Amino acid sequence: MKGLKTGTVVVGTGPGGSTVARELAGRGEDVIILEKGRDHQFPIGSIMAYATMYDIKRSKDGILVRRGITTGGSTMLYSGNAYDPPAFLKDEIGLDLSKEVEETKTQLDIKPIPEYFFKDYTGTIKLVEAADSLGHQLEPQKRFIDPDKCDPTCDRCLFGCKRGAKWTAREFMHDAVNAGATLYTRHSVEEVLVSGGSAEGVRVSTPEGAKKIMADRVILSAGGIGTPMILQKSGVTDAGSHFFTDPMSVMAGVMGNGEGTFHEMTYTFADESNVGEFVLGNVGAVNAFIAQVAVKNIPYLRKALQMKKLTGMFVKLCDEPSGRIDASGKMHKAFTETDEKRMAKGVDIAKQIMIKAGVEPGSIAVAKGIGGHPGGTAAIGRVIGNDLQTRIKNLYVCDNSIMPHSGGIPPVLTLISLAKYAARNIF
Repeated sequence: MKGLKTGTVVVGTGPGGSTVARELAGRGEDVIILEKGRDHQFPIGSIMAYATMYDIKRSKDGILVRRGITTGGSTMLYSGNAYDPPAFLKDEIGLDLSKEVEETKTQLDIKPIPEYFFKDYTGTIKLVEAADSLGHQLEPQKRFIDPDKCDPTCDRCLFGCKRGAKWTAREFMHDAVNAGATLYTRHSVEEVLVSGGSAEGVRVSTPEGAKKIMADRVILSAGGIGTPMILQKSGVTDAGSHFFTDPMSVMAGVMGNGEGTFHEMTYTFADESNVGEFVLGNVGAVNAFIAQVAVKNIPYLRKALQMKKLTGMFVKLCDEPSGRIDASGKMHKAFTETDEKRMAKGVDIAKQIMIKAGVEPGSIAVAKGIGGHPGGTAAIGRVIGNDLQTRIKNLYVCDNSIMPHSGGIPPVLTLISLAKYAARNIF
């Protein structure tokens, strides 16, 4: 079994891992970054990229969770929406990330999409106006997007951005490598090596065989699914529970008169007035259709012939942390009674908006239970302390699994800020 030695091993190249590696390497530390996936380089934004970078898990109860297994992690496949950290991080845990949030907003030029992006969005504007008439405010979204590079008619953020307009964690990963960190792809961490109650490295599976990488410190940033799997295999048996996914219901319907949301960008508008229960917003026609396919709504395939009239909306749920990820990666997750009530409330509002906008009521289909923000499985106060350290000395966690419960919002800005804070004040 081959071996290496380093100061810090960072496991995962999503927003948490890449940011930590960038910070540590930038101050001259010896860092090895391990990524389970490949550094996919074939045409980003294509169906092939979508198919090969996504890992999809489905619980027996029908909830589906999508994550990216590639350099950059799920940021390769996210919408690029930027939300401030949920208030409970400061109020309940005392973790104030405001300095790092403002720094990141300036660094990455995070701001609402410009008006020229959506001024010709026929279907989306109908939804915005219909929502307003019903007392709901669909507001333009802040995004990790450079508008000068973006094509507002593309709507392929979830396939990977081929224009380089969307920020992804690959940028920070490359910064870390340029600063001296070493990146190994297709390196799947099986367990943390522990001696005398302290982490001393990791055992890794690679295409060339098993490998040990010894380190003074191990930082797990493998996400809400990957991190608890590694922790459980390493003896941290209380990891894996309290799993949440921020599941969505995605609605698709046919506009009665005029065009729908075809060639209009998903999640450019959202109503955040019910954050803590759900968020709802617009969905481009193609993504709304793909969601129906993902949940195997086969009869809806015939609607492809009406693609230009298809109109979409989503409801993103702030779900209860009621699930579990076991050591093998098997997902146990169902909607609780509270989840069902919240989702039904959100879907009812979205349907009212769609119908008011001119969507034919009988054409609306709902793809329920599509999750994208797995977390909660190594939470602060339960599995790790406020210093992000497990009961195993020098073994830390820095990803969405540290959240004690869901914020119900996209977590990328939070995770970048958390990683900066941790690298500067803890690691």
